[in-house]
Amino acid sequence: MNHPKPATRRKRGVVGVILREQRLLIIRRSLTVPAPGKLCLPGGGIESGESEPEALVREMQEELTIDVKPIRLCWRSVTPWGTNLAWWLAHLDPRVTPLANPDEVAEVHWMTKDEIRTARDMLPSLPTFVDAWDRGELHLET
Repeated sequence: MNHPKPATRRKRGVVGVILREQRLLIIRRSLTVPAPGKLCLPGGGIESGESEPEALVREMQEELTIDVKPIRLCWRSVTPWGTNLAWWLAHLDPRVTPLANPDEVAEVHWMTKDEIRTARDMLPSLPTFVDAWDRGELHLET
C-alpha cells in the first residue's frame, strides 16, 4: 500500500514590521482569508524560491499597495499551527499611505504598544512580539 510521505518542511511566512512615530502598522484581516477579522501585522506566505525580503516586498504590495525597503530580520517565531515566521523591519516612505486590498485586508491602523495590548481580536503572535520588544529581545531602531 502506498502512503504519502508526511511533509518535512514547515510552512514559512514573513511579517512586515513598519513603525511610524512609535506606532506599528497593523491590519485587520478580511473575512475571506485565514484568521478572518483578526488584527495583526501585515505579511503572508513565502513562495517557493523566494527569499524572505522578496516575500516581504511582494506581500506589502499585494496587501497594502506599498513599496517597502527591507531593513533587517528582527525576530523569528512559530505560530501555534506550525508556521515559521520571519519578522522583518521595513522602511516605508512617511509620505505614503497604505491602501488596503479588500480581498485580504479590511482595515489599516497605526497602533501604539498600549493600543495593541488592549485591542480585541488580535492574533496571538502580536502581543508576544510586543512583549519581546519591551523585554529588549528585539530592537526596532533603523
